[in-house]
Amino acid sequence: MKKKVSKMEGRVAQTRNVVMGGTITGESADEWKVLDQKVNSYPTVRGFTAIGTGGDDFVQAMVGAVESVLQIPIPEGRVTHKLSSRGKYVSVNIGPVTVASSDQVQAVYNAMRRDVRMKYFL
Repeated sequence: MKKKVSKMEGRVAQTRNVVMGGTITGESADEWKVLDQKVNSYPTVRGFTAIGTGGDDFVQAMVGAVESVLQIPIPEGRVTHKLSSRGKYVSVNIGPVTVASSDQVQAVYNAMRRDVRMKYFL
């Protein structure tokens, strides 16, 4: 079915549109869930990116946030990080990982937000 719909709308059948998530409240959360239901199917494989301060400690905290929600260890090969050009921020990419639901995506972002060093997430 997905391949047929993708071709009808002019998209390549092997691609996937992903509503990235994030933590939203109120009416925005409802709008996000409606859009997420239209675009994503679960379980799905996706990545998480967080940008913050704190170097390696921040990297480990973000990995811990994802692991705490997914209840699985994240292999080292699925975690990459890069310092900003001035070294103030670090971007942490975690994934690909399997998520079971949109609620689980939201829970990961909520867990990441608990760290005050996190400035942005994708």
